[in-house]
Amino acid sequence: MDVEYLKNDIPIYKIPIDSSDSIGICITFKVGSIYEEKDKRGISHLLEHMMFRSNDKYTANQVDEGLELNGGLSNAFTFFDSTSYLVETIQEGFDKSLDILYHSIINRKYRIDEFEKERLIVLSEIERYENDPESLLNFISNRALFGDSDLGDPVGGTRETILNINKEDIEDFKEKYYNPDNMIIIVEGRFSENHINKIKEYFNNIEGNSDNKKTPTIDKPRDIKLYMDNIKGQIYFSLVNRYNINDYIYLSALSDILSGGASSKLFQIFRNKYGIGYHQSLSVYTLYNNSVLSLEIPSFDKEKENILPEAIDYLINNYEDYIDQEYVNGRINRSNFIYSTKIKNNIFLRLSTEVEYILKFGKNLEEIRKEIINIEKNYIKIEKYLKELKNGKNIFIYPR
Repeated sequence: MDVEYLKNDIPIYKIPIDSSDSIGICITFKVGSIYEEKDKRGISHLLEHMMFRSNDKYTANQVDEGLELNGGLSNAFTFFDSTSYLVETIQEGFDKSLDILYHSIINRKYRIDEFEKERLIVLSEIERYENDPESLLNFISNRALFGDSDLGDPVGGTRETILNINKEDIEDFKEKYYNPDNMIIIVEGRFSENHINKIKEYFNNIEGNSDNKKTPTIDKPRDIKLYMDNIKGQIYFSLVNRYNINDYIYLSALSDILSGGASSKLFQIFRNKYGIGYHQSLSVYTLYNNSVLSLEIPSFDKEKENILPEAIDYLINNYEDYIDQEYVNGRINRSNFIYSTKIKNNIFLRLSTEVEYILKFGKNLEEIRKEIINIEKNYIKIEKYLKELKNGKNIFIYPR
């Protein structure tokens, strides 16, 4: 990975993948939900929805058709501390896709009719999350760890906060934060110097300075219990704990070793040994200067609740008994297979991961992956992170 800086100090991270035939571009702004005002929570996500609507050069239909019918894909996503816009295209569609992306980025005004339509879409997304117990489990995990705070609030906001945002708020927010000092560019795939020069032509002369971002608030952690009508006889559960941001690599290694597939110890312990649920996961993600580890069991019979503590205790306290080198080597083989067949040449999938790793660690996917595998080979050393999970917070969603 090479880094080059434009005249306005926007960094371009260049990640060549010769085995790919396409080119991916990701424009990221280092602002997300934790920097918003509480009564406008979700404004970053709502702005993300507006980005590929009409601008000074293209209508919304021209944006959609220009990106897809020229042999490309587009997407966007809002995190707690960043918002990203992705385009992947074949070689022949690069110029058109870049032009659309550029004019979407620099646009500062939106149509009121398109804004109202996107607001309704965001509200429907929130309603869907709140009425799906598995989504809700993820939705409230940060509330358990960080309380009623910027870090604890959902990225997409609530119905009340979204209704409190108007079109002018979106435009003001973009004016404040969508500037070169908050921006990075990632280019990945089979690109040439000509492609890089084309990006420079567009983005070299963007001007502006961002407002200072506030320091996000954090509140006290707590266990959470909720009740829903649509989960008769079932419980949805997660155990979440926060760690230092630099623990992410070790937690990722722990997740790879324990979670994923019927061969995983998580499946063997909860499903086969205790009969608790069918889908279990041990996932890790970053949030501001924290790493979060989450043990999730979405949907199991209510009658199994009494043995859940015993199963968790077995998972946490018997690591060295049920893990050995042969098993870990097999997990590494599985990881290598998944990477080579599903991730290695999938530019669209890779870009979303590259963003997080570059922003948080200054490294790309390949570099982080090598570190994770090296840690997995010394699997005993990461047992302490599993033991710390017992200090986390419990989330239960019960049938009403």
